Amino acid sequence: QTAINGAVDAAQAYLNRRIYETAAALAAARSAYPSAVRAAATARTEALAAATFIEDRDERIATIRLAEVAYEAAMAEAGACIHGIVVNPSIVTAILLTIGHLYANRSDVVVGAPALELPQGAKSFLCPFRRRMMP
Repeated sequence: QTAINGAVDAAQAYLNRRIYETAAALAAARSAYPSAVRAAATARTEALAAATFIEDRDERIATIRLAEVAYEAAMAEAGACIHGIVVNPSIVTAILLTIGHLYANRSDVVVGAPALELPQGAKSFLCPFRRRMMP
């Protein structure tokens, strides 16, 4: 199960979007988007307001930075959900290829063989569905 979860996480990370089993699950995630954005903005505003009362400059700056990082992470997660995708045969194939790779190569180190990068066929199945994000 750990390998399955890891393969799904890797696919979602590569796609920059969440994978849902059904259209209803995707619709539910999308309907939660406005409240997720509001919650992130509220948490950020409250953290920034609280930071103004911190006397130590370094601690205040660190608190502000943490608030910004938490906001950015919440917005990225909300964006990944709103741009979610319903699982399809290509995504299933990519996940299965990743699981097979994890099973066949249980270590990052190969002893007694030349070091070669293994082909990542999973990417070719996921690439058409990838959401590219600009920095």
